[in-house]
Amino acid sequence: MKKNAILILLCMAVTCPAAAQKSSSRAGTPREHAMKRLTGGKYDDMVLYFTSNSVLADDRHMIFIRTVDDCNNIWTVDMETGEEKQITFFTETSPHALPIHEFRQHDYPALVVGTVVLHAETGKVFFVKDRKLWRFDLNGNGRVLTSLPSKVDIGNCHVNKAGTKFLLSAVDDRAFDLQDANHSNHKDIDRYVQQRNLSSRLLVYDTDNGSLLMDEVVHSGWVTHVQFSPVDDNIILYNHEWTAFDQGIRRMWLFDGRRHIQLRTEGDGRSRDDGVVHETWERETGHLIYHGTRVDGVKYIGRITFNDPRNPADGYTITEIPLPPECKKYGHFSVSNGHMLVSDGHFVLPGEKESWGGEWISLFMPDWEKKTVKVKPLCRHRSSWTSQEAHPHPVFNHAASAVIFTSDFEGRRAVYKVDVEQ
Repeated sequence: MKKNAILILLCMAVTCPAAAQKSSSRAGTPREHAMKRLTGGKYDDMVLYFTSNSVLADDRHMIFIRTVDDCNNIWTVDMETGEEKQITFFTETSPHALPIHEFRQHDYPALVVGTVVLHAETGKVFFVKDRKLWRFDLNGNGRVLTSLPSKVDIGNCHVNKAGTKFLLSAVDDRAFDLQDANHSNHKDIDRYVQQRNLSSRLLVYDTDNGSLLMDEVVHSGWVTHVQFSPVDDNIILYNHEWTAFDQGIRRMWLFDGRRHIQLRTEGDGRSRDDGVVHETWERETGHLIYHGTRVDGVKYIGRITFNDPRNPADGYTITEIPLPPECKKYGHFSVSNGHMLVSDGHFVLPGEKESWGGEWISLFMPDWEKKTVKVKPLCRHRSSWTSQEAHPHPVFNHAASAVIFTSDFEGRRAVYKVDVEQ
C-alpha cells in the first residue's frame, strides 16, 4: 500500500537526476536532458514493440498498452495535456502474465502485446487476440477481421505504409516442444526447427475485409520479426530468430515476392559467428539498419544499401561501423526520418554499475562513408530490463524532435518522452 501511495502522488513530469544540476559533478559526465512521464504511473504501461512507432502522425497523440491485473488494453494519451483515453475494453486475462516473447501462445484470450501495430496516419490499431486479427479506430470502434491459422504460434506484426496490408509471422507450434519453462534453452528451438524441417509462414491480410493476400512458407526457419519495405510493400524483411549456429549470416532475410534473399555475408571483417540483431528499415529509403557484436566482442552498427531498393536482387553494399569503446551494453536501435539513430543501451559511463542492459537513451549519428559515429547521451532511462515489457524500446516521433520510451524506474512501467535538440 505504501508503494502504491507513493506512485499515485508522483507528478506527471520527472527529471533525470543530473538534469537539474547546472554543472556536472564528474568531469566528462554528459548533461542529462529532462524527461517527461506521459502516462499515469498507477498501472503498468508500455510503448508498442519497436518495429511499430507508437506516435500518431500529428506528433501530439500516442498509443500505449496498459496492463491491469494481467488484462491488456490499448489507450491513447495527449502528450501535451496528459489526457488519456481508453480505446479497447477487454476484460479477459491470460493464465499468467503474457509477455511479448511468450512464444507458445496457444489460444490465450488476452490481447497479445507483442502484436499491436499502429498505422500512424489513420490511427487504426491492429493486434492479435484469441487467435483472431482485430482492428480498432481511435474512437473505440473495432471488429475482428479474420481468424488465424491453428497449430501455429504468432510472432511480431507490421502494417504497410498505405495501411492496406497487415503482416504477421507464424511458426509451426511443434517448434516449442522442447522449450523449458524459463526459456533458457532458446537456441534449442532453432536447432529443433532445423532437425525436424519445420517451417514458418509470412501471412499478409487485407486490413479492410481480412482476406488472406499471401501465405509464403519459410522452410527450416523460426521467423519472429517481419516488416514491409517503406518503398514497396511486396518486399518483406524477416529474420531467423535465435539461430543455433551461423547467426552472422542466417539472421537477416528478404522476400521480394519471388525470391528469399539471405542478406549478410562473410568477408571484410564479417564472420558467420558474429551476433546480429534488430534489423529494421530506414523510414523512407528502403535501405536497412541493424547492429550486433563481432566475435572479438566489439559492438557495431550496420547498413545495407541496395542498388535499387525496389529490386533488392540487383545487389547491395554492406557497411559496418565499430562502436566506440564506451558502447558496451545491450540495447536496441531505432531510426529517425534522417540518418540519426536512437538506442536504449550501448553507452556506458566510466564507473557505471555492471549490468546487462544499458541505462541511457542516446543518439547515434553515423557517417557511413567515413565509417565513424558520434554518440550523444540524452538521459538515463534506468529501466530494469527484467522483461521485454520493461525494455525501453525507444522510437522517434515523426519530426525526430523527441524520443518516446518505456521505463519502470518509478516502480511501475510508464511511458516517457525526452526532447531532442535540433
